[in-house]
Amino acid sequence: MPGLISSDLSRSPAAALPSDISDTTQAVAVARARDAVIVDVNDAFCALVGKTRDELLGTTAAEHGISNQERLDWLISHFPERGRSQHQQREFDTPGGRVLTNLDMHCVELGGERLMVAVMTPVSDGGSNPDDEFLGAILDATPLGVVLYDRDLRIVRVNRAVERLGRIRPEHIGMRLEDAAPDADPRVPATIREVFESRRSVIAMELPGRDGDVYLVSLFPVRNRTGGVDRVGCMFLDVTDRVAAQRALAESEQRRRAILGSMLQAEEVERSRIATELHDDTVQVMAAALLALDRVALVAARSAAPDLANAVSVARATLEEATERTRRLMFELRPALLQDQGLVRALHVLVSQVARELGATGEVTGDAARYDLAVEELVYRTAQEALANVRKHARARAIDVAIAEDADMVHVSVTDDGCGFDVDAVRTRSDAPLHFGLDTLVERIRAGGGDATVHSQVGAGTTVSFWVPTRLPERSASRAGT
Repeated sequence: MPGLISSDLSRSPAAALPSDISDTTQAVAVARARDAVIVDVNDAFCALVGKTRDELLGTTAAEHGISNQERLDWLISHFPERGRSQHQQREFDTPGGRVLTNLDMHCVELGGERLMVAVMTPVSDGGSNPDDEFLGAILDATPLGVVLYDRDLRIVRVNRAVERLGRIRPEHIGMRLEDAAPDADPRVPATIREVFESRRSVIAMELPGRDGDVYLVSLFPVRNRTGGVDRVGCMFLDVTDRVAAQRALAESEQRRRAILGSMLQAEEVERSRIATELHDDTVQVMAAALLALDRVALVAARSAAPDLANAVSVARATLEEATERTRRLMFELRPALLQDQGLVRALHVLVSQVARELGATGEVTGDAARYDLAVEELVYRTAQEALANVRKHARARAIDVAIAEDADMVHVSVTDDGCGFDVDAVRTRSDAPLHFGLDTLVERIRAGGGDATVHSQVGAGTTVSFWVPTRLPERSASRAGT
């Protein structure tokens, strides 16, 4: 297809157009500039395209497959003024195969009619470049769409796969990128120039196409034998389906996290309801039972019934322990200390309780400001889950919790010196209780926009680290004053 390689305004039409076109071995065709209808051809042109003179006259090149209507329309709209010329290079499909020609386009005026005079000179075999032929064979073999540009951002070669993309087509050869694709993303010409200057490839640039299509574009320099860059190749990969799948997956993940967030919020509401019920009902009943047992103990003492007194004392001690456990459960379900005194103080109490149960040492280091209640509850519940795993599985002698704030993030680590475990092995066991606890911990944090990691080794303890975003100082100051 025609390819505009350069524009030479100094060339005279007479220099390339013989006085009698029938006397030259160059292929010559003359067409009206207004509609590209052929009005004269010579024998060399007929031989080149494999058509008779009678078949060609009164028709256009598009009707014979020599060119196409889009290309002809572009030539008509961009044709030079009278006395001006354009130089192109193009390949023709001829009966003898594809022939590369130098094509001079001249504008002349005869009898008030502007005419296009095309003079075609086949490029000799000696002028062909074996490297170009080898490159062309490679480009045509690749399933990816490839376009080669020169330094003027003219399209000098396309491969067959480009036609399937429908963006840049073979008939655009010779056109500037801005003319072939006027709505192209401005990053493309800028990046082509960048590759010419830097001589380095630009890989995997995602660009939008027509009708919502998405392409992954890579640009690379094409070097000549001396190491210079004569061309820049642009490789297109249609990733529309992949991008659509990624977007659908991201939307699905967003919905999943929203649902998970709602579930966690509902969990907190239910925890609060249960804690209230325990405080207002169960603990009150248990306190009344303790008073009743005190009265029974008094009666037993007055009646000199030591066996009854002992039985009442044992029952009272059991009930008192149950009451204490219920109060502790109330705190775990809804730690009033978290709301009243903040995250660090609540973690101190939580770690002390777990350490006391295990007969271990417990320490909380670091400091933190007051945050939104949702953030504080998220951090507290995650630390609580990590400490629950320590209580159930670790057999630890020392527990350390560190809390710090950095770049609007709250960072917390829970470390123990217990027996440790193989993280990968636990996570692949569907029946492992620790597996579900770890997954709950990680998902809870991710639902809040943070992330978590678990590092452990058999015999070397465990560290659970997590971080969540938070707003400082306005929200914190406001919260601290409540």
